[in-house]
Amino acid sequence: MDIKFCKKDFWLAVLAGEIVAWLSLPTLKNLTILELLSRWGIGLNSFLVFWMFFVPAVAVSALYIFYLIAKFKNKIGFLQMGKYGIIGVLNTQLNAGIYNLLIFLTNIVVGFTLDLFFIIAFVITVTNSFFWNRWWAFGKMGTETVGQEAFKFFSVSAIVAIINTEILHLIINVIGAPAGIDLKIWANVALAFAIIVAFFGNFFGYKYIVFSTKKAPAA
Repeated sequence: MDIKFCKKDFWLAVLAGEIVAWLSLPTLKNLTILELLSRWGIGLNSFLVFWMFFVPAVAVSALYIFYLIAKFKNKIGFLQMGKYGIIGVLNTQLNAGIYNLLIFLTNIVVGFTLDLFFIIAFVITVTNSFFWNRWWAFGKMGTETVGQEAFKFFSVSAIVAIINTEILHLIINVIGAPAGIDLKIWANVALAFAIIVAFFGNFFGYKYIVFSTKKAPAA
């Protein structure tokens, strides 16, 4: 398979990075990061100018590194993984951005309404992830198989999510934190393992199950 870093890849990486930069603002606001920067003498406008150029530049640079690895190894999977990684960051920020934006707009931080915010953010994020992965990361064109692929996509995502839940439960509640380790730190250690499993589990599930280019043998 011919491995190329084309204009489409460049501009989609820029677009994804730009969206990530803007979506991160509600989260930065809720975490008081913007307020902290203001105390350090960094104004909002100055930060925005930097942030809106910095994040897309990082996205393009990271994708190009994966492209070089793919060319060196002669395996398209590395370039796909780079695109998938950018989409993953985009989805993470989309989820967090929508969630925090709803909190910011309503000032609601507890109760069932907060659960609704999470559900809204999750549904939008997974839908966004499907289309970005389908048409960019794994290069599937056409619409004749969209329904079937969407079903597989949501199934793989659900299975990986269940596995992640079990990993978190095992590390936190069964193994438990070693002596002297803060429980909050151990919870984040467990989360890090879950993120790693989710990254590779979803990637290979999407690549070989959802968006596989192998054709079924003729009857």
